[in-house]
Amino acid sequence: MTTTVWISPSATAFSCLCEPCLDRARDAGLLFSDALTAASVRGSLAVEADVTVVRCAADHEIVLRRVERPPGLPRHDDRQLQIA
Repeated sequence: MTTTVWISPSATAFSCLCEPCLDRARDAGLLFSDALTAASVRGSLAVEADVTVVRCAADHEIVLRRVERPPGLPRHDDRQLQIA
């Protein structure tokens, strides 16, 4: 299982969680805070890199991909908030 993380076009640093490490921690019954610590991956990346592969401490592959931000929502429409 490969984790893919989408990165902002201007980002030069990242912080993410390795999904296989989270699964392993859950299966081992670790506390949530311990699972987050075990699965945490941080680092830096070149702003010109569109795709970068990094590895967590357990050597799982994490793919970092740059993505353009989606366009903003059109003007607010009151119907969006209605609950029927």
